[in-house]
Amino acid sequence: VIPNYLENHRWDSLLLPEKIKSKKLRVGWAGGHQHEGDLQFILPVVQALHKEVDWVFMGLCLEELEPFVKEIHKGVSFDLYPQKLADLNLDLAVAPLMHNKFNECKTNLRLLEFGVLGWPVVCSDVFPYQDAPVTRVANNTQHWIKTIREKVNEPETLVIEGEMLKNWVLDNYMLDDHVDEWYAALMP
Repeated sequence: VIPNYLENHRWDSLLLPEKIKSKKLRVGWAGGHQHEGDLQFILPVVQALHKEVDWVFMGLCLEELEPFVKEIHKGVSFDLYPQKLADLNLDLAVAPLMHNKFNECKTNLRLLEFGVLGWPVVCSDVFPYQDAPVTRVANNTQHWIKTIREKVNEPETLVIEGEMLKNWVLDNYMLDDHVDEWYAALMP
């Protein structure tokens, strides 16, 4: 099995917005309809922290979440996705996944996308996220609330963690550096 890699031409030429100076940090999520259960899990987390952070969602946003989310961005086409994701201008990204066979078989693609943008990540402690320099948390809402609260209270540390994740992605998961692996896998 060949790992996912990010296409250099899609991800290394993005116009990254200037960081917004605000009382609240921007904490966000991006994903599609297959993540409905994952979002149900973090509903209490979003509710508990909505006065402390500005929640930003792209793609699916459950109706129950809407009153607690500051910005909701619709999904976009594949070609527009990298820039639209970058435009969210997050300080911290979250990647919740419920423990089930489908999610355990996923890849670390979401972490790669958040990471190449220099965003630190709090994520579920599931198999696909094991080797990344991210903060993995058991799927317990109180643990998630505590962890996110700790993270947003140390914005300087978030910047360092984001740079670490970005360097990890750039050093290991850019397609131009791994074309030969894909070629060998696809050719007879």
